[in-house]
Amino acid sequence: MPNKIEYLIDTDIFVDHLTQKDNSALSDLEIAMSTGMCFTSVIQASELYFYASDQIEKKGVDSVMRAMKVLGIHPRYSLTISVFFNKVATTRDAIVCSVAKNNKLPIFTNDRYRYKESGIKIITSLELRG
Repeated sequence: MPNKIEYLIDTDIFVDHLTQKDNSALSDLEIAMSTGMCFTSVIQASELYFYASDQIEKKGVDSVMRAMKVLGIHPRYSLTISVFFNKVATTRDAIVCSVAKNNKLPIFTNDRYRYKESGIKIITSLELRG
């Protein structure tokens, strides 16, 4: 069996999935899950839980987090964070890049601009859908 693609799923992909109105079409997240192995980090999980405004939204976040491999924030990520100085806008983005770099994962996001100078491979839904 060929190796599956691995992805580090960024927050925007989760938000699109959780707020998708057309249930007849697969979301970008569902396509990624069917074509590869999906990872995320405690950063994205925290962002989703932080903005979940009620129990229904929190249950939705619970559901997608159970389907992911959620990576913690290991101290070794701080050793490579300076690589991303002046390449991304925020410390949060630098940590996400460091997680991706240390785990050899491309970032799956539709916000290509956010990471474009990072040197990390970026995959967007346009590329995933072919």
